[in-house]
Order: sequence, then C-alpha cells, then structure tokens
Amino acid sequence: MVRRVAVLACIALGAGVACGGGKDKGEKDAASKACPAAPAELAKAPKLPTGFPLPAEVTFTGTHRVGPSTIVTGYWAGEIDEAFDGYEKAFKNASGYEITKDEHEEVDAEVNFSGGSSTGQVKLLQTCKDRTSVTITIRPA
Repeated sequence: MVRRVAVLACIALGAGVACGGGKDKGEKDAASKACPAAPAELAKAPKLPTGFPLPAEVTFTGTHRVGPSTIVTGYWAGEIDEAFDGYEKAFKNASGYEITKDEHEEVDAEVNFSGGSSTGQVKLLQTCKDRTSVTITIRPA
C-alpha cells in the first residue's frame, strides 16, 4: 500500500524533482552547454602513488588532503564516454592496479581501484559539452 502511494505521488508530481530526478536533470542540462574557460593547470604534477595510471588527456588543476586521503582534481578535454573508457583502459594496463568496481551513467561515472599501496576512486562528471571533471580520491590501503 505504501509503495502504491509513493508511485502515485511521483506520477502526480511529474516524476521529476520529487522522485530524485532533479539533480540528474540539472547535470544533464549542464553537460549539453558550451564550456567556460578551463581551470588553470597545476604548475607541477600532483604526487600520486607509484605507477598510478595517468591518461594523457587529463589536465590536473588542484590537490589537497582530507585526513589520510589525497584528493586530486582536474578535467578531461572531452565527453564522459571517452574519459570513462580512457580510465578503464589505463587501469587495465597499469601494472599492480585493478578495478574493484565501476559504474557509468549518462553524465557521471566512477572507477574504483586498488593498487600502489592505496585504494580509491576516480569520479567523472561531464560538466559541459566538451569537458569532464575528474576527481581522484586516494586512500592508503
């Protein structure tokens, strides 16, 4: 009965924002728009674990620590499908690294990994028509 009420409420409210579709719609809309100027590239490469896969298409723009984790930000000059495929291929070809889980949706994707004495995630989000943001979270294993 409760499920029926929830389904009917979603239908009555347009099945959009009230049922979880609002954020995805905003991200999809942004992914179809022209990109603003790209963020500035880091002056020097971020410190990553030995052998960490680095697709040539990625430009790094920032790095910071949160507790024991290192967060590295950047972008892929292209659409999310290219970025996802690029990171999948890079991890599969990187000695000592493995993909522990991956997920690819329309404008966002994740590639979870282990290797190099670390675990973590590469989070991809297509933020505009020709750019995909890259956020790499690296935690000590």
